[in-house]
Amino acid sequence: MAALQNLFVPRARIATFDVTLRIEDLNNVPPLNGLFYAKWKCQTHGGSSPRVPVVNREVLWSHAVRQAVDIPIGRDGVLAPCELRIAIRQEVYSHVRMKVGALTVNLSEYARLSGSSRRYFLQECKLNCTLKLSISVAQAAGPDAYSAPPLDRSMVLTDLNDIITSEGSARARDGASAGTSLGSQHPSRRTANASSSSHSTTRSATTETSQSRGLLPIDNTNVRDLAPFQRSSRKNQQIVDSVFAPSSLPL
Repeated sequence: MAALQNLFVPRARIATFDVTLRIEDLNNVPPLNGLFYAKWKCQTHGGSSPRVPVVNREVLWSHAVRQAVDIPIGRDGVLAPCELRIAIRQEVYSHVRMKVGALTVNLSEYARLSGSSRRYFLQECKLNCTLKLSISVAQAAGPDAYSAPPLDRSMVLTDLNDIITSEGSARARDGASAGTSLGSQHPSRRTANASSSSHSTTRSATTETSQSRGLLPIDNTNVRDLAPFQRSSRKNQQIVDSVFAPSSLPL
């Protein structure tokens, strides 16, 4: 179909690209019996990878493909879609073949990239597997006044290292902006802020001290009222001691 469409496009608006594709591996695969292989097709070209068993929940191919494709340039200067379709299949007992999943990639999106190695989610897959591809699209002939369509990241699995790197960069930028804002304050403003903070600290300390003193009231009237009873009790004790002293007892 793509070749038929190219017949109605002037040759001056068709660019030729050398596509280098490497089907790396399929991971997160359950320990299943049989062999796994990948079938690919782009325009009028197609092929398949070797049949490989599952080892440690991974199917490793590293199958390289190199093919030239013609991509027309639209009237708006954007490359037309050029679909690469890859189907992953499982072969059991050399005669039973089952479809594991499929993936469709628009090669026009990679025309302005020097090279890409990404991991993709498989479509129509019930095993939650991801496929790693290395794609390079380099122009070989034709006009170069074109633009590539934006890269579709809906099926691309983001790497954890990329997330950590992006978050670290964002935190570093936030820290640098915060340090710049603090350093750009006027010296008098910083002094005023410091003095206000010291005054507020002093006021809070004074308030706490007064509150702590108010929690323990002292009433001196009660102490004065107890003084006469204390003196009378001492006199009574002296009388008792003089009566029962050994010298005052009769012989």
